[in-house]
Amino acid sequence: MTLSSWFLFLSLILVTHAFDLSLIQMEAGTCPYTVVVMTSCLSPESTRDQISITFGDADGNQVHAERLGGSVKGTGSLGKCSTDTFQVQGQCLTGPVCSLYINRNGPDGWIPESVEIYAEGSKSVKFDLSKSAPKNTWYGQNHCNTTGPPSSPGLPPPEFPPETPKLPPPPHPRPSASSRGSGDGERAFLAFTIAVAFAAMVR
Repeated sequence: MTLSSWFLFLSLILVTHAFDLSLIQMEAGTCPYTVVVMTSCLSPESTRDQISITFGDADGNQVHAERLGGSVKGTGSLGKCSTDTFQVQGQCLTGPVCSLYINRNGPDGWIPESVEIYAEGSKSVKFDLSKSAPKNTWYGQNHCNTTGPPSSPGLPPPEFPPETPKLPPPPHPRPSASSRGSGDGERAFLAFTIAVAFAAMVR
Protein backbone atom coordinates (compact mmCIF):
# COMPACT_ATOMS: atom_id res chain seq x y z
CA MET A 1 0.00 0.00 0.00
CA THR A 2 1.44 3.37 -1.00
CA LEU A 3 1.93 6.28 1.40
CA SER A 4 -0.95 8.16 -0.24
CA SER A 5 -3.27 5.19 0.27
CA TRP A 6 -2.33 4.95 3.93
CA PHE A 7 -2.93 8.66 4.33
CA LEU A 8 -6.35 8.37 2.69
CA PHE A 9 -7.30 5.39 4.89
CA LEU A 10 -6.30 7.22 8.07
CA SER A 11 -8.22 10.34 7.02
CA LEU A 12 -11.41 8.36 6.41
CA ILE A 13 -11.15 6.74 9.86
CA LEU A 14 -10.75 10.15 11.52
CA VAL A 15 -13.73 11.61 9.65
CA THR A 16 -15.93 8.62 10.57
CA HIS A 17 -14.93 8.92 14.23
CA ALA A 18 -15.72 12.64 14.24
CA PHE A 19 -19.23 12.04 12.87
CA ASP A 20 -19.87 9.22 15.36
CA LEU A 21 -18.83 11.54 18.20
CA SER A 22 -21.24 14.21 16.96
CA LEU A 23 -24.13 11.71 16.95
CA ILE A 24 -23.33 10.66 20.53
CA GLN A 25 -23.28 14.29 21.65
CA MET A 26 -26.68 14.93 19.97
CA GLU A 27 -28.27 11.94 21.71
CA ALA A 28 -26.78 12.83 25.09
CA GLY A 29 -29.21 15.76 25.47
CA THR A 30 -32.29 13.61 26.16
CA CYS A 31 -33.38 12.02 29.43
CA PRO A 32 -36.14 9.56 30.40
CA TYR A 33 -39.00 10.51 32.71
CA THR A 34 -41.85 8.53 34.25
CA VAL A 35 -45.23 10.26 34.43
CA VAL A 36 -47.92 8.83 36.73
CA VAL A 37 -51.40 10.23 36.06
CA MET A 38 -54.23 9.67 38.54
CA THR A 39 -57.68 10.35 37.12
CA SER A 40 -60.35 11.74 39.42
CA CYS A 41 -63.31 9.58 40.41
CA LEU A 42 -65.45 12.53 39.24
CA SER A 43 -64.13 12.01 35.70
CA PRO A 44 -66.18 10.12 33.08
CA GLU A 45 -65.96 6.31 33.05
CA SER A 46 -63.90 6.54 29.86
CA THR A 47 -62.60 9.41 27.80
CA ARG A 48 -61.75 10.24 24.22
CA ASP A 49 -59.91 13.36 25.34
CA GLN A 50 -56.28 13.69 24.29
CA ILE A 51 -54.00 14.86 27.10
CA SER A 52 -50.70 16.67 26.62
CA ILE A 53 -48.37 17.72 29.43
CA THR A 54 -45.46 20.10 29.87
CA PHE A 55 -43.19 20.20 32.90
CA GLY A 56 -40.03 22.13 33.61
CA ASP A 57 -37.42 23.43 36.04
CA ALA A 58 -36.56 26.85 37.44
CA ASP A 59 -34.03 27.49 34.64
CA GLY A 60 -36.74 27.53 31.98
CA ASN A 61 -35.98 24.07 30.57
CA GLN A 62 -39.12 22.22 29.47
CA VAL A 63 -40.20 18.69 28.58
CA HIS A 64 -43.28 18.40 26.38
CA ALA A 65 -45.24 15.19 25.90
CA GLU A 66 -47.99 15.56 23.32
CA ARG A 67 -51.00 13.24 23.53
CA LEU A 68 -50.04 10.76 26.22
CA GLY A 69 -50.37 7.16 25.09
CA GLY A 70 -48.84 3.71 25.31
CA SER A 71 -48.82 3.42 29.08
CA VAL A 72 -46.33 1.03 30.72
CA LYS A 73 -48.69 0.42 33.65
CA GLY A 74 -52.48 0.67 33.74
CA THR A 75 -54.82 0.66 30.77
CA GLY A 76 -53.67 4.03 29.45
CA SER A 77 -57.29 5.00 28.91
CA LEU A 78 -57.33 7.64 31.70
CA GLY A 79 -60.69 6.34 32.86
CA LYS A 80 -62.51 7.14 36.10
CA CYS A 81 -60.48 6.43 39.31
CA SER A 82 -57.59 4.98 37.27
CA THR A 83 -53.83 5.31 37.64
CA ASP A 84 -51.76 5.20 34.44
CA THR A 85 -47.99 5.30 34.05
CA PHE A 86 -46.28 6.69 30.95
CA GLN A 87 -42.66 6.90 29.81
CA VAL A 88 -41.58 10.25 28.37
CA GLN A 89 -38.30 11.15 26.66
CA GLY A 90 -37.24 14.79 26.55
CA GLN A 91 -34.75 17.51 27.29
CA CYS A 92 -32.55 16.91 30.33
CA LEU A 93 -33.60 19.28 33.10
CA THR A 94 -30.89 21.01 35.12
CA GLY A 95 -32.93 21.20 38.33
CA PRO A 96 -35.92 19.63 40.08
CA VAL A 97 -39.30 19.71 38.34
CA CYS A 98 -41.21 22.69 39.72
CA SER A 99 -43.93 23.38 37.15
CA LEU A 100 -46.48 21.23 35.37
CA TYR A 101 -49.24 22.10 32.91
CA ILE A 102 -51.72 19.90 31.09
CA ASN A 103 -53.77 20.49 27.97
CA ARG A 104 -57.03 18.64 27.27
CA ASN A 105 -58.36 18.32 23.73
CA GLY A 106 -61.64 16.48 23.39
CA PRO A 107 -65.38 16.44 24.18
CA ASP A 108 -65.58 14.34 27.36
CA GLY A 109 -64.39 16.65 30.15
CA TRP A 110 -61.62 14.47 31.63
CA ILE A 111 -60.75 15.45 35.24
CA PRO A 112 -57.26 14.84 36.68
CA GLU A 113 -56.59 14.01 40.32
CA SER A 114 -52.81 14.36 40.30
CA VAL A 115 -49.71 14.03 38.13
CA GLU A 116 -46.41 12.75 39.53
CA ILE A 117 -43.09 13.12 37.69
CA TYR A 118 -40.11 10.81 38.28
CA ALA A 119 -36.71 11.86 36.94
CA GLU A 120 -33.51 9.83 37.19
CA GLY A 121 -31.36 10.81 40.13
CA SER A 122 -33.96 12.94 41.90
CA LYS A 123 -37.06 12.56 44.05
CA SER A 124 -40.46 12.42 42.42
CA VAL A 125 -42.58 15.58 42.36
CA LYS A 126 -46.35 15.36 42.70
CA PHE A 127 -48.85 17.98 41.55
CA ASP A 128 -52.34 17.77 43.06
CA LEU A 129 -54.86 19.13 40.57
CA SER A 130 -58.35 17.79 41.41
CA LYS A 131 -60.10 20.12 39.02
CA SER A 132 -61.69 19.82 35.62
CA ALA A 133 -59.11 20.69 32.97
CA PRO A 134 -60.41 23.41 30.64
CA LYS A 135 -60.51 22.49 26.96
CA ASN A 136 -57.58 23.59 24.79
CA THR A 137 -56.06 25.66 27.59
CA TRP A 138 -52.84 25.00 29.49
CA TYR A 139 -53.81 24.44 33.11
CA GLY A 140 -51.54 23.54 36.02
CA GLN A 141 -49.14 24.79 38.66
CA ASN A 142 -45.88 26.71 38.78
CA HIS A 143 -43.85 26.47 41.99
CA CYS A 144 -40.56 27.56 40.44
CA ASN A 145 -40.66 31.11 41.84
CA THR A 146 -40.73 30.89 45.64
CA THR A 147 -39.56 34.43 46.45
CA GLY A 148 -42.49 36.36 45.02
CA PRO A 149 -45.68 36.12 42.98
CA PRO A 150 -45.74 33.12 40.60
CA SER A 151 -44.06 33.95 37.32
CA SER A 152 -45.82 33.38 34.03
CA PRO A 153 -44.87 29.97 32.61
CA GLY A 154 -43.11 29.84 29.27
CA LEU A 155 -46.22 28.45 27.59
CA PRO A 156 -48.37 29.55 24.66
CA PRO A 157 -51.35 31.86 25.00
CA PRO A 158 -54.37 30.36 26.78
CA GLU A 159 -56.36 29.39 23.71
CA PHE A 160 -55.15 26.98 21.04
CA PRO A 161 -56.38 25.64 17.74
CA PRO A 162 -58.26 22.46 18.71
CA GLU A 163 -55.97 20.04 16.89
CA THR A 164 -52.34 20.97 17.50
CA PRO A 165 -51.49 23.04 20.59
CA LYS A 166 -47.99 24.40 20.20
CA LEU A 167 -45.32 25.42 22.67
CA PRO A 168 -42.96 28.32 22.16
CA PRO A 169 -39.25 27.51 21.96
CA PRO A 170 -37.56 27.42 25.38
CA PRO A 171 -35.23 30.31 26.26
CA HIS A 172 -31.87 30.08 24.53
CA PRO A 173 -28.93 30.59 26.92
CA ARG A 174 -26.03 32.55 25.49
CA PRO A 175 -23.20 30.17 24.48
CA SER A 176 -20.04 30.47 26.51
CA ALA A 177 -16.75 31.46 24.94
CA SER A 178 -15.37 27.97 25.60
CA SER A 179 -18.26 26.26 23.76
CA ARG A 180 -17.87 28.58 20.77
CA GLY A 181 -14.18 27.87 20.66
CA SER A 182 -14.78 24.11 20.86
CA GLY A 183 -17.21 24.22 17.93
CA ASP A 184 -14.77 26.22 15.78
CA GLY A 185 -12.00 23.75 16.55
CA GLU A 186 -14.12 20.74 15.52
CA ARG A 187 -15.11 22.40 12.25
CA ALA A 188 -11.49 23.31 11.48
CA PHE A 189 -10.38 19.71 12.21
CA LEU A 190 -13.02 18.25 9.90
CA ALA A 191 -12.16 20.72 7.12
CA PHE A 192 -8.45 19.88 7.42
CA THR A 193 -9.10 16.13 7.38
CA ILE A 194 -11.32 16.30 4.29
CA ALA A 195 -8.81 18.52 2.49
CA VAL A 196 -5.97 16.06 3.18
CA ALA A 197 -8.08 13.11 2.00
CA PHE A 198 -8.97 14.96 -1.22
CA ALA A 199 -5.30 15.81 -1.87
CA ALA A 200 -4.34 12.16 -1.41
CA MET A 201 -7.00 11.05 -3.91
CA VAL A 202 -5.79 13.56 -6.50
CA ARG A 203 -2.27 12.17 -6.28
